[in-house]
Amino acid sequence: MSEDIAALVRQLAAEDRDERRAATDRLVALGAPAVEHLLPLLAGEDGPGRSAAEACVQRLGTAAIEPLRKVRAEGPGRLRPAALRMLASVGGGDALSPADKAAVERLVQIKLLDETPGDLPSDRWVAVPRAEVKDIVRALELHDARPVTTAMGVSAALHHENSLDHRSADGTTSTEYRVFITPEFDGWRLVYGADYLNDNWARAIEKLSTQCREAHFYEVDEYHGAQVWWVMENGQDKRGHRTYGDPEWVGEPLEFERDLMQDAAEEEEEGEEEGGELCDAEEAAEYAEGVRDPEEAASWISIQPSTVEVLDRVGHGWLAVTSPEAGHGRFRGALDI
Repeated sequence: MSEDIAALVRQLAAEDRDERRAATDRLVALGAPAVEHLLPLLAGEDGPGRSAAEACVQRLGTAAIEPLRKVRAEGPGRLRPAALRMLASVGGGDALSPADKAAVERLVQIKLLDETPGDLPSDRWVAVPRAEVKDIVRALELHDARPVTTAMGVSAALHHENSLDHRSADGTTSTEYRVFITPEFDGWRLVYGADYLNDNWARAIEKLSTQCREAHFYEVDEYHGAQVWWVMENGQDKRGHRTYGDPEWVGEPLEFERDLMQDAAEEEEEGEEEGGELCDAEEAAEYAEGVRDPEEAASWISIQPSTVEVLDRVGHGWLAVTSPEAGHGRFRGALDI
């Protein structure tokens, strides 16, 4: 039996895709006994074999947890890191032993001492000025906020499972989310959550602006060609733009927009006098109603995520969930630290 499994594991690294797929199907059908044979591939270098082995374990799901826990407890040592990674991937934090959970917590605390956050993603985010973490948590009705490195927070809120269906004790089902609150950068905290903001951004900034006086939302969706930026104060819309919105604009232009609109109009007038009317007319048209580019708007009225590496930072990030019942442990994914 072991020789047959070993042959299938070797087949996972085959050049032919159909051959790899057939081996994967047969290994998954074997169940938990296949896991110990897959781990050497999982601990190896990136490549088709490792990817296929990861796919096998993912498909095995909870059946893989006990064999992985056994390797964590008994070794061999060289396979323990891969076993930990796959435990988090298939079962989330709940699949880790108390010892492994404690080890992860210690590592996070050590990393926080000398963390150097890199630039943050700039596809979808919320920005809140002069806000305490407790105020953001209260406004968004978050729970179990935990200190995390920026890499861990981004990994949890954007790159791994960050929403799941949760059945409450009364039988009702709801969607629960993970939300990352960044350290403070030049007086601003950013809020991330891929699924959370996709589903709740308007309500989120309404709540935040009511609690914290002001909140902004920014989105750059290059795939759909959509751009959004929105400012709310005290629960009310102040200024907003949505590429596909109806209406496209909300509120009166802000001061920085009026300045840009005036500069563009003056440059158009000068261009006409000098014969450069085409270029200047295009710029004037771009700012005719206001600023459309969310990152440009953010550079004037808040901060750009792509520049936080050079900004003054205070404190660390926090990872929270939207349900105390769901907790952190059910969300799957081996997070960066």
